[in-house]
Formats: sequence, C-alpha cells, structure tokens
Amino acid sequence: MSHATDGVPVERLLQDSRPSHLGLRVVAGASGLRRVITNPRLQKPGLALAGFLASVKPGRVQVLGSGEADFLATLESELCRQRVRELVELEPPLIAVSKEMDGVAARFAEDCERCGVPLTVSTATTSLLIERLGNLLELLLAPRQTLHGDLLDVFAIGVLLLGESGSGKSECALELVYRGHRLVADDVVEVFRLRNDELFGQAPEAVRGLMEVRGLGLISIEQLFGVVAVRDTKPIDLVINLVPGQNGHLERLGLGESTEEILGIRRPSLTFPVAPGRSLSLMVESAARKYLLYQRGLPDHARDYLQRHDQDLERR
Repeated sequence: MSHATDGVPVERLLQDSRPSHLGLRVVAGASGLRRVITNPRLQKPGLALAGFLASVKPGRVQVLGSGEADFLATLESELCRQRVRELVELEPPLIAVSKEMDGVAARFAEDCERCGVPLTVSTATTSLLIERLGNLLELLLAPRQTLHGDLLDVFAIGVLLLGESGSGKSECALELVYRGHRLVADDVVEVFRLRNDELFGQAPEAVRGLMEVRGLGLISIEQLFGVVAVRDTKPIDLVINLVPGQNGHLERLGLGESTEEILGIRRPSLTFPVAPGRSLSLMVESAARKYLLYQRGLPDHARDYLQRHDQDLERR
C-alpha cells in the first residue's frame, strides 16, 4: 500500500521531538495550529515584504531572519504595518522568526492573531532553522509505502527481504543478526522516498527492535543481542525475493539483471529459492558482498569467465 502525504499540520510539526533543540515557541495565532504545510521547502519572504506578494508560494513556512528585520526597520511605520498585514493575509501555514527576535515577532503578532496564522520564535539561527525544519518536513511529507518483509543492514548494505508469509524471512533475519548484522524492521517495513531517488526503510515505531519468530514468539533484538544489533532507518540498496524452491525458472549463471520497483524507484533484485538445507543467511551475505564489489567498480571475474566461455563457443 502506497500513499503520498497530503500535508503536515503545524501542530504535529511543533509536537515532534526532533526539532526541540530549535526552541520553537508559539507567540501568536495558536488558533491556526491545524493549518497544513504542503511544501517541505522553507521560504524567506523578503520579496513579499518589498511588495511582490506573488513570490509567496502556498503551503510553505515563511522564515523571518536578520535580513527581513533590517529591511522592515528601513520602512516608515505605516508602510511597514501594511507590508506585514499583506503578508499575513496571504495566510501561510506558519511564520517562524529566528534568533529570538521578539521585536520582529511583535510586528506580526496582532495580524497573525487576527488571521489565525501561527507565529513562532526560535532560538536558532536562520540557516539552522531552515536546514533542520526543512529536513524534518521533507521526511514528514515523503511519499510512503508499507511492505511485508524484513530490512537489514548487511555489511552496510540495506537488504530488503520479501516473500510470502512462511517463506522464512524472519528466521533468515534472525540468523543474520546472530552473525553480527543489524535489524531495521521485521514483518512490516515502512518505505519512504526522499530527494526523488533515495529509498529509506524503517519499522513502525510501536514494534521497532522487535521480531516475531515462529516457535519463539515476539522477541526483543536489542535485549538479546545488544543495542548495536538494531538501527532505526536504512537506505534500501538491494531487494531479495524468497520463493519456494520449485516455483518457476530461477537464475543460475548470474547474468540476468532484475530490478524491483518501489515508489517509482528501481533497485537491483535477486530471487532466492527456499528449500530445506539451504543457508539463506549465507546467500544474503554473499549477495551483499557481491553488491559491494559492483558498487566499487571492481571486475566481476565470474561474469568475465562466462563472457570468455561464450566467445570460445562462438569461435568453434
């Protein structure tokens, strides 16, 4: 199941623990905390304060820094009030003032209260405020998809295991953790896309660090193997599909190049047959090592051999 986030209410953004170090506090317009932010890019409204209101993009947080403060100080009081009123009446979802500039916030407080536009003051510098809030909004607004599988960090490669229920995903993941690799998510993987071509996966917060294994039930990986055995998120680099050993034609020589599409982004994929006596964890480790070699641009000796073999057959 996939979906794109329609927007993030200002209230949710302010309640999130991640930007707590920015010291954001609401000073006016609290009645508008349910306004929705739809664009992760923050905007500095210098042009709008100069009179070009068309520069303000809908759904974006407006950030007031030293530049805006210095410009407003050059305007006559009546013109300054007019420009402030015109900006607020465009009803941006949130106006954020950096560097604890309470004097600047005071210029906007009355209009923000009247129009129900949340006004916050932050202790952070303008650049830090824009960077941290922008990163958080990009995460909250990212397109998302929920997959039935397991995600692990194997040799720093994000390996996503997919397969039908009972295919052995959790057992394989448990053995990989036992061999020193790290669990990201078991059974349910929340995938989100950032910066158009980057795929990340994580577990739902309620079950993060937990794994369900037939015969053992629900276990805590962190308690059994230590805090280093789990991680919160991981980019997805490689997809491995686990299928019953007798199902269909499976690649034998390794020349086929398959991909799996997730949220419109393709990642290389492999298909492993599941059968008694097969060490899936060893195969996953080998696949991750092979992917590493490919990423580093090292020659594939097996592929070179097969190509030479084919050339020899053609010459005969």
